[in-house]
Amino acid sequence: MIVKLLQKIKITHYRGYFDEQIIEFAQPSGKHGSGLTLIVGPNNTGKTTIIESLLLSAEKKFKHSDRHETAIPNIDIISTSGSCNYSNIDRGSQIKTSGNHGLDFEVIQSRRFWQDYSQQTYNTDQFAQQSKKHDLRNSSGVDTAGVLKSINRSNKEKFNTYMKKLIPHFSDWTIDTNERGDYVKYGISGREHQSSFLGDGIISLFRICAHLLNESPNRVFIIDEPELSLHPSAQKSLSKLLSEIAKNKQIILCTHSPYFSNWEDFVNGAKFIRLNKLNDIQCEVSSLKNDKNYATFIENNLLDWQKPQLLDVAAKEVLFSERILFVEGQEDVGLIRKWLNENNKNQNFDIFGYGVSGYSNMKLFLEMAKDLNLHKVAALYDSGPDANRSYAEDSANYPQFFFKKLSTSDIRDKPSDLGSKIGIFDKSGNIKDEHKISFEEIMDAIINYFN
Repeated sequence: MIVKLLQKIKITHYRGYFDEQIIEFAQPSGKHGSGLTLIVGPNNTGKTTIIESLLLSAEKKFKHSDRHETAIPNIDIISTSGSCNYSNIDRGSQIKTSGNHGLDFEVIQSRRFWQDYSQQTYNTDQFAQQSKKHDLRNSSGVDTAGVLKSINRSNKEKFNTYMKKLIPHFSDWTIDTNERGDYVKYGISGREHQSSFLGDGIISLFRICAHLLNESPNRVFIIDEPELSLHPSAQKSLSKLLSEIAKNKQIILCTHSPYFSNWEDFVNGAKFIRLNKLNDIQCEVSSLKNDKNYATFIENNLLDWQKPQLLDVAAKEVLFSERILFVEGQEDVGLIRKWLNENNKNQNFDIFGYGVSGYSNMKLFLEMAKDLNLHKVAALYDSGPDANRSYAEDSANYPQFFFKKLSTSDIRDKPSDLGSKIGIFDKSGNIKDEHKISFEEIMDAIINYFN
């Protein structure tokens, strides 16, 4: 059987999308995370609209609030087997379709409630169709116990394998019955719990795993905010499981959590999409490029044991930031935060990770910020012949960003056999009197830029 894959979607004049915006989706290649498309962005930038665009059909309607007064909504979904176009009829609410993309989408909503009791039994396809009927923005309880009855009979071993990867002390579950109907009885650390007493996080994991068992061909999983109700350790475990499944399956993941953005997945072909909203009106799509120099840099530094902090979870927040300052090293991060606190300055920006590990890397992260279409980006350099050269080149190549330079060769005094470096701060981290005014001017300029 030839597997059909989702390639791209084009959205024009629909809700917050005006001029045509294109999202290209990851193609699974057998490598961990290769089929994962990660969609991030601030609230109200169009993530739900993308999901609902993928789920359009002739049976649905364009609400009046979905349409633009002077233009017709136009959505194209393109797969490896064909394409489907959606527009409206006579500028009204009815949807006109043409073509066929040959795909089926299974949505795992962010609000993963369930009904405690069930009178029905569903296979995974029926369960997927049932989930589609619920409002993505405000879904009510889905009859998860109904599909778990089917899984209990035929696919429990694989389901339990998933659950044990997510909950180390998970033991087992079964279906029990009382006068109200069938319900899930869940065991953890040797103790049994009735499903009506389970926490939202456990319910969420049951629901997600029930969906992930669906192995229908040409099925694309769409998971909206998997992090809801989940402890960070559960988020990290779920992220690993999704990366494993995405070796051979397309998964579209909308998230606000950095725990689901894995650089290993990106190196293997995952797509990292960032949504922004221009002037709080127009949604814009941007993405990291898998063939850029920064992708090679990420790949080369993933296993650098001397710099484990360079690409850790703090660095991943570049995908989520709206105002970000790039600095050269981790001491810059610590001393800037210390100075802001001691001088009662409002830090109205994020500092990237623990620095970019030297001025020569600055251009890589500035290029990343440009591709993510981050509108407020600043960079702070040391002084010196090479650093000055990088400062001049980078500020010329990225005129949309804000650049400042220290007057010293480092932020802190550093004695060295190769030649001492003179800093704004002494070796103990205290600012020198002769640099108090100039450093405050630099920091005030950065703060004012972000304002």
